[in-house]
Amino acid sequence: MCGICGVVYLDRGRSVGSEMLRGMSHTLTHRGPDDEGLFIDRNVGLGMRRLAIIDVSGGQQPIANEDNSKQIIFNGEIYNHLDLRESLVSNGHRFKTRTDTEAILHNYEKRGAACVQDLNGMFAFAIWDSERQSLLLTRDRLGIKPLYYYVDGEKFIFGSEIKAILACDDVDLTLDYQAIYYYLTYLYIPAPYTIYKQIKKLPPGHLLVLKDRILDIKKYWTLSYDVDPGLTVNKCTERIEELIADAVKIRLMSEVPLGAFLSGGIDSSTICNFMMKAGDGQVKTFSIGFPIKGPFNELEYSTLAASHLGTDHHQMVVYPDAVNLFSKIMDYLDEPMGDSSVIPTFLLSEFTRNQVTVALSGDGGDELFAGYERYLVIKSILVYEKLPGSIRDNVFAPLVHNFFKDTQQREGLWAQTKRFMNDFKRGHQETFLRLITNFNSSLIDAYCSPELKEEFKYYDPHELARSYFDGKFLGNPSEPINALLNQETMMYLPDDLLFKVDRMSMAHSLEVRVPLLDHRLVEFAARIPPSLKIKGFSTKYILKKLMSRHLPHKIVYKKKQGFTPPLKEWFRNELRDYIREILLSRTARDRGFFNISGVKRMIDDHIAGRREFHHQLWVLLVLELWCRRYLDS
Repeated sequence: MCGICGVVYLDRGRSVGSEMLRGMSHTLTHRGPDDEGLFIDRNVGLGMRRLAIIDVSGGQQPIANEDNSKQIIFNGEIYNHLDLRESLVSNGHRFKTRTDTEAILHNYEKRGAACVQDLNGMFAFAIWDSERQSLLLTRDRLGIKPLYYYVDGEKFIFGSEIKAILACDDVDLTLDYQAIYYYLTYLYIPAPYTIYKQIKKLPPGHLLVLKDRILDIKKYWTLSYDVDPGLTVNKCTERIEELIADAVKIRLMSEVPLGAFLSGGIDSSTICNFMMKAGDGQVKTFSIGFPIKGPFNELEYSTLAASHLGTDHHQMVVYPDAVNLFSKIMDYLDEPMGDSSVIPTFLLSEFTRNQVTVALSGDGGDELFAGYERYLVIKSILVYEKLPGSIRDNVFAPLVHNFFKDTQQREGLWAQTKRFMNDFKRGHQETFLRLITNFNSSLIDAYCSPELKEEFKYYDPHELARSYFDGKFLGNPSEPINALLNQETMMYLPDDLLFKVDRMSMAHSLEVRVPLLDHRLVEFAARIPPSLKIKGFSTKYILKKLMSRHLPHKIVYKKKQGFTPPLKEWFRNELRDYIREILLSRTARDRGFFNISGVKRMIDDHIAGRREFHHQLWVLLVLELWCRRYLDS
């Protein structure tokens, strides 16, 4: 695992300076504390920082091919590299290391840019081909590993994190207000956008070639939801078990200590189950909790799972110094990201890194098997949409109306009823967009400044999400759940969940591997009929059916629980003065993003318990702290 960066001056007569390149590389030291490598060939410079996992003593980068005409820097792991090596050696390629990095390079010699099709793993890499005078950049299919780039009329710059690009000379850092709109809407900024107009994310499953001043970006992998109606429960569970078992097994390769995150939910427990079956001894597992009752302490379930599986379990109740913790987290985010689970992920990674260098996690299960509770709302609407209009208007609507009207909690439930009925009228796709939206149009109107709203009027924050609802890759249009799963997999998964895990784990030089995102499993899951993912009111039906053979009922059918800190309580108690100090400050007022009197009402309403605004307050807090860290300084 590494951090990579590089510069290509478009004028071949201009040379890359080693001091600047080393400065870019040093911003990524947390990603690779073990080693540094630089390569400069006049107008081209490549830099990397290495976290040694495979061929610890001999895997220094950059790595060259036999005649030094090609150089590679690589971040990630290729799990099928031994098979690739065997094939390449039989074709006459000579290896000087035992690394997966070198296997990529020799495969590039054989296949060109198509080499990426042969890789099973998580990766972002750059290959400089001096013969072709071309630079190839690529990113893994699901976006597990990050890659950013910047281009203007003079230079092309890239890096594993934005901070490497910021360390380069003369970079345009104009803010992108469309990205801010995306951030407020979704909590994250989706690819290809970043907070800066000129800096872009290379989207998952894409490659980029720079040659003769021309930038060519192509998609090399598309997830096809071509549902196989012949897949039965038994066929699915058998194949899923085979794929997960192999995905876990190949991710156990390591020359350094390895363990796993274990929350006690079905996904992480599934990974640990197959780790125990594939390994030679006890698996080290790790979990944390907050000292508050309710959904913020998962230690009961992680203890149960660890006891059942027989892992060497380590857990900790954390009492974080939230203010100092927020400041630390800002150092690693680079751009605003409002998913508050960055906090426990940062703390869990720190705790885990004390004992291991590599950890496996259960990320991806919800996107593969429809695990979010919002899908139950969507399924209800899909049933409603199939009803004849007369039944909708004359039977269904009065029935729902009377059910809520007769309850004692009139005001709260009546508001829920109106929202419930509006969802049915607006349809499943628009309801889905409402459910994944943080700042909706009414909140934007109430709390954003006139100047910010003026910038926003040019954009539709849901246009990009809607683009994932259509296309040939969705297969049978009678399976609308797949359109929503595609949006979650292509936007939310890489730009929120995987972004969060990558940054917070690499902040502590911890490599995290995600077996459920083995592309073979992802491609098979996309072929499973949605009726086997959501059955009745059970999400993840097919995975639960499989894992009920291996795990306790209490784990398999546990109510879904987010990995979040107790922000609601913090903002009403320990941090009530802090959020006032930051969000109502002269600095925030002068920035001109938000209506300060409106923000004051938001804070007052939340503290008084009139409404719950902790999610929105966290989003505003992160944005202001990011501005102070990256703009004001």
